[in-house]
Amino acid sequence: MGIFAIGIALASGANAADLPTKKQEAPAAPQNCFSSLWAYLNSSVADCPLSYAGITAYATIDVGLGYSSNGAPASGPYSNSVYSFVGKQSYGAKWLWTPNGINQSVVGINMKEAIPWLPGWSLVGAVEMGFNPYTGDIVNGPRSLVQNNGLPLVLQSANSDSSRAGQFDNSVGYLGISNRTFGTLTVGRVTSLTLDGVIAYDPMGGSYAFSALGYSGSYAGFGDTETNRANTGVKYRVAYENFHGGALVQWGGYNQGNGTTGLYQGDIGADVENVFGGLLSVDIVGSYAQNAVSLSNFTGTCSTLTKGPLAGQTGCTSGIPEFYGPDDLKATLSNNSGLMLLAKYKWGPVTLSGGWMWWQQANPSDEFLNGFETLGGYSVPATIVTTNKAIAKLFPTAWTNFTAYNKARVVNVPFIGAKYAVNSQIDVTGAFYYENQNNYNSSTTPCAYAKTSFVQANGNVLNVIRENSSACAGTQYALSAMIDYRPLKRVDLYAGVMFSNVYGGLANGFLATQNIAPTAGLRVKF
Repeated sequence: MGIFAIGIALASGANAADLPTKKQEAPAAPQNCFSSLWAYLNSSVADCPLSYAGITAYATIDVGLGYSSNGAPASGPYSNSVYSFVGKQSYGAKWLWTPNGINQSVVGINMKEAIPWLPGWSLVGAVEMGFNPYTGDIVNGPRSLVQNNGLPLVLQSANSDSSRAGQFDNSVGYLGISNRTFGTLTVGRVTSLTLDGVIAYDPMGGSYAFSALGYSGSYAGFGDTETNRANTGVKYRVAYENFHGGALVQWGGYNQGNGTTGLYQGDIGADVENVFGGLLSVDIVGSYAQNAVSLSNFTGTCSTLTKGPLAGQTGCTSGIPEFYGPDDLKATLSNNSGLMLLAKYKWGPVTLSGGWMWWQQANPSDEFLNGFETLGGYSVPATIVTTNKAIAKLFPTAWTNFTAYNKARVVNVPFIGAKYAVNSQIDVTGAFYYENQNNYNSSTTPCAYAKTSFVQANGNVLNVIRENSSACAGTQYALSAMIDYRPLKRVDLYAGVMFSNVYGGLANGFLATQNIAPTAGLRVKF
């Protein structure tokens, strides 16, 4: 019986082994991300690109609503549209539609296609345009200056110079080749290495609403925002093991759509793993710009009339010189050199990032008294130099300022911040930005505080005490915080606030010196 039992057991085991095994279920077919709007929005850009034959179309739309304790009316072509940081035109509380809070709204295409006859190499390219999603304006900083040219400060909307000047490729427009070993070389309209550094290491990622570095392109431009992009540039980036580097050279000048007559930049950095259990990234970026341009407009005045039938009423006059028009802008030229030291440390859900910027602005190499056509096709007229007193009286305007930095302007900008990933969908970020400039006043009038009166269009008079020159020593800072919630992979809901203050020479001509600007918005990527 025992042998029989053992035999049955063995037979049973053999029969079990001979039985067909249950077929494993096939993995579920991936969901078609174009099957519904929900499926599309819940797919990442990488998982569900709008691609064909190596070309990918994409877009970002960022809309929001904000409040400013001291703001300026919104401007369609101005890249930020509103002032999240206190500006010269900022005065009075305002609720404002606030686009591009955490990301410039853009539409573009990029390309990466393997070169069949060159194994390992790819043809790359991109064209991208920034726009205002509320008004449809193509971003155009010089146009925002022109729209306010000659207006009294109290009547101006937000405006500023920019490297984006209404071009169809105002972000980028380049072609190049790429290889995993030998790096990437691109030619055309490219972003500067300093702008790349700001976007990579700014705790707020270059946000217009919550970052001083994003709000003003003058930081990445080492004093002049037009240097953030080279329209005729060659840019090279390469990585080897943990190290990476880059170089940029711009040829051509103003006639080729550049904001300088020469731009030269270099970058070296590294990513070091397992530094106290985290990833440490560092970069050093250096830059030199020749004859960098900073455009500005003219400011009109309002006054209370004392004579005639309209005595007692307020009249405003244009600041544009006689014989000229609103498309004519002033230019301050300088040679800019600077350095960025950048660092980021990621440990689990925490990311610490920050850096230090230093730059110097000196008088330019050339005077350009004959004027030139600037970005966006606007004109910097010729300065008429004459000993004839009658002609000099008719044409007194120096359109090109090439002596603004007889004494060099030196600026230091430290910044630091932290981001905490609460979970895979929620991030909380805080940041602090500080700027200090030296006293580079070379005039015979020493720096001092003085009263300035601004007559408003309604006749009210605003009296402020400010430094008498923008070349006097000054500081400004910003403190910001933001929460970003991603309910879907392509959708961000965000809210935050930026506090900003300006002092000394940097506050010269300002109506107000503080702004508190909370903003909430929605970003969708396509």
